[in-house]
Amino acid sequence: MTVIPHQLYTSDDLLGGFNPWDTMGYTLSQDFAIYREFVANGGPLPTSLAVRAAQAEHDAAIADALRIFLKTVQRPLVGIMGGHSLPRNHAAYKAIAYLARDLAREHFLLVTGGGPGVMEAAHLGVAFSSSNDTGALDEAIGVISAVPNAPSLDELFEKDWTIKKDKLEAIAQAREWLKVALEARAKAPAILPVSLAIPTWLYGAEPTMPFATHYAKYFQNSLREEALINNSRAGIIYGRGGGGTMREIFQDVERNYYVKKLDELTPMIFFDGDDFWQTDAEVGPTGANKPGIRVEPMIRQILTYGLTSPAKPKDAVDASLIQKLLFTTDHTVIIGALREHAEKAQTNLSYALAAEPLKISTLRLNRG
Repeated sequence: MTVIPHQLYTSDDLLGGFNPWDTMGYTLSQDFAIYREFVANGGPLPTSLAVRAAQAEHDAAIADALRIFLKTVQRPLVGIMGGHSLPRNHAAYKAIAYLARDLAREHFLLVTGGGPGVMEAAHLGVAFSSSNDTGALDEAIGVISAVPNAPSLDELFEKDWTIKKDKLEAIAQAREWLKVALEARAKAPAILPVSLAIPTWLYGAEPTMPFATHYAKYFQNSLREEALINNSRAGIIYGRGGGGTMREIFQDVERNYYVKKLDELTPMIFFDGDDFWQTDAEVGPTGANKPGIRVEPMIRQILTYGLTSPAKPKDAVDASLIQKLLFTTDHTVIIGALREHAEKAQTNLSYALAAEPLKISTLRLNRG
């Protein structure tokens, strides 16, 4: 039965019941129990009006708790988006963790989709941002890299909602994946620096990473995506990713397409040392020999087309895009772009929290 929350979740709320010494220990967590119920009730297609209404009430309560949280914290909110499949022992994972650590030290509040991969790396970096031990983050990455990949828990259940026998190994791997994450978290300061995760039970087959302090977990992914993109007002950083990250990129493009003034452009920062976002993939007969999704020309053309007008001539648009559409791994450049937009971001956030959406021009979307 769906319980209506009165505040955002913590990792202890979601992972309560987890037993690191039991091979089925991941299935004992509260998070997994809710996911099993969600799937049994039809997943994204609820089986009854009562289920739909209960989930809607839950998600409305989470949205209000998120509003209260953001009103309390009052820090520029920066999104870090990226794929769930990035291994913990990949150089790009470590790079995201170090970037997140630096951003947290600059007093940005970081938000992700709350899953593994790029998202976990960001929260891991924040978790160690207040540590004076310069090697602590490297040590933590070494610990969790012992289990580099999150297991695939899709198509997990039999018709009676028991675990399929051929998925028992994946469940055991989920236990190991989470166990080393908790061991890494234990090396961080006892009071973790604040960070926000916005996951969804639609992707409940992804194990919950334990490094955020607050979790706004939704049943409906559409509400979750809106919360991610529209609240990341100081800017969004994109690590390497796939289809889900692409959706978020173009939601962000849509938001920027409709800005009334060029200073309202939200920074879009594509971060990957291998130029993932500037390189076409090399695809062979069995898949990609070299990964990459070349988005720069298309995004630049879309925004130039949407923004150029008598009030915003192309030269001015081009100059703004140079400052706001960035493909870089330079922490100083990234922090500078985010810091420049922070005041405008906080102004728009204050309008949103005061329930004055008509003052936020970037919410006027979907016009054609």
